[in-house]
Amino acid sequence: MFRQISSFYLRIRNAVDYPLRQFFRWRRSGLRLPTGTSAGLFSDLPTGQRARAINLADRLHAEYHLEPLLVNTAAGIYRENLFYLDLLESALERADASLGNPFVAADIGPSHWFYVRALYSLLRWWRCPQGRDLSLTGYEVDAYRVYADFHSRYDHAQAHIRDLPGVTFLPRPFQRQESSLDLVLMLFPFVFERDHLLWGLPAGLFQPERLLEDGWLSLKPGGVLVVVNQGRDEHKVQAARLSALGIVPRAAYRQDPLLFRYAFDRYVLVSIREP
Repeated sequence: MFRQISSFYLRIRNAVDYPLRQFFRWRRSGLRLPTGTSAGLFSDLPTGQRARAINLADRLHAEYHLEPLLVNTAAGIYRENLFYLDLLESALERADASLGNPFVAADIGPSHWFYVRALYSLLRWWRCPQGRDLSLTGYEVDAYRVYADFHSRYDHAQAHIRDLPGVTFLPRPFQRQESSLDLVLMLFPFVFERDHLLWGLPAGLFQPERLLEDGWLSLKPGGVLVVVNQGRDEHKVQAARLSALGIVPRAAYRQDPLLFRYAFDRYVLVSIREP
């Protein structure tokens, strides 16, 4: 009963709050992201794991030209970017993906896009030593949520993509782009309606099957879909939704949490649209 009452309250609250955010579109200039040092980055890990983490981080740093990220990012965010980079590299390699040049990608629901530099570096440099011509767009349906620093998600995303050529953050829902994208990324899409409501979104926007189908049909032949979920329960439901749409994963796995550990393990599904 309490859960039903709570869900009813969330539906009413979100039906009011969300439209207000879209109306006022809060934005402020002057946001400066914190910076830090990588010294002692993996000091919390046991000796053996620490050595592995440092070796992996050093390889990613060199191979994907991460010096600007290291210099301009706080240590914790840099470490989390390393995790995302490792996860996405593993996704492409396990699925034996092939990325062309030029390359067009969409990231659906990136929030404030703190990991965009890791994503950009991966897509630009993976198996392409000369660097590929990249167009990357993030679509965020709730871009004007205001954080404790009185900057919006939009402000933070713009700060994170600063000086990244070919990268755009759009404060609107993703819409199907028939057979036009080389990659669609969905990191932690809402699998269960209650989570969707708890994050402040209107009930009418919870359409996980349609979003998945729109992303899939936006891919060119040979295009790559990467979906990442939190925890085994979400992963199982997400895999069932792919199956219902006839989408067969090339890879499905739990990401090694060596570089960054969350409360829930990250599970990955990678599919490639056949010609």
